[in-house]
Amino acid sequence: MVSTLDTSKKKTPDEEALYVTTLKALSEAVSKIDITYHHLLLNNIFTIRIWYLQRDTLDAFLDLITRLAAVADQYLRECLQMLVNNFTPPLVQRNELPRWAVSRKKDIFFHLCESLKTISDTVPLAPRILRDIIDRSMPKLFDNKAKMVSFVECMLGLDTDRMGDLIGATLLAKVVDLLTELDVNITWEDIIQGEHNKGIFEMELEDLNEDEDGLGQAGTKVLFGGNACAEKLDSLMVVVCEHLKSCAERGYLDKEFDILKAIFRASVLRVHRSKFCQFIMFYACSLDPKICGLEFAFFLTEIFLNKEEDPISRMSAVSYVGSYLSRARFISADTVLAILKKIVDWCDEYCVLQNRGTTANPNHQIFYGACQV
Repeated sequence: MVSTLDTSKKKTPDEEALYVTTLKALSEAVSKIDITYHHLLLNNIFTIRIWYLQRDTLDAFLDLITRLAAVADQYLRECLQMLVNNFTPPLVQRNELPRWAVSRKKDIFFHLCESLKTISDTVPLAPRILRDIIDRSMPKLFDNKAKMVSFVECMLGLDTDRMGDLIGATLLAKVVDLLTELDVNITWEDIIQGEHNKGIFEMELEDLNEDEDGLGQAGTKVLFGGNACAEKLDSLMVVVCEHLKSCAERGYLDKEFDILKAIFRASVLRVHRSKFCQFIMFYACSLDPKICGLEFAFFLTEIFLNKEEDPISRMSAVSYVGSYLSRARFISADTVLAILKKIVDWCDEYCVLQNRGTTANPNHQIFYGACQV
């Protein structure tokens, strides 16, 4: 049986049929599998790369995994780890996926996410353990682009329905943390200076839907001077924006936007040298200008006006307001005027208090930041 489950060798049709039969038999006897006596068997199971499995074999194998995960206090973590390991397909040279993996990617991701959802529905402890596994398995700054994109794309597939309610906020937070880390490792020198007058996507936000990728991916790459972090960030932002667009189509954007807004407030607002992560928020706003678009503009403005906020948050907020209003053509002129009036009124009051000498703790940096809007 151990040799039957060995995937290191190519199988004949008869061997493949025996493989499927063995998997189905094991699925009916998961409670009898013992780590002490079946160590090699379990090792073969938990190290399988499902990308190489044929369709019938894949179905039988994932059925075995979901049943193994439900065995009390036994193999839950190992099953979840095996599934997460397969978020990333086999990679080849030059950071590219083999053609056969590209053609199977969507189907593999669907089956992985469905298996994880089934396990989470069956085992209440699974979402908490899955959060920990994803946290430890997240791509790192210097991992190759193909690995990053594949992992994030599959991971975001979990952010739906009940699974999204359980771990959706954690998934998005991890993705934004990765985007931010890449963002701060891109310098202005990495961006072609001749394009300084164009937006990061080389288009206004309302034009995004006209591009088949949703973000003008090719146009974005032109703006980066070959920086590896920039290329990774570009590709990941495409994946995240496609996810947001999918949420909007399924009626989940309002919930996703609230999570993103909290993440932006906690993880992006105060980050020094963050330049491009803001466009994820801008794109989300463009998908629902009347609600999300307005809410984000006033959300930033209120942070700036709130005297209880720390100076760095207030300066960052007003800078993002200026960046947002200058790019978001889907925001009405009346809204822009209303926000600018709030900022101008604050500046006017600040000057009056300065002239009177009654400002308790003057902070000219906040004032100068507001003037730049």
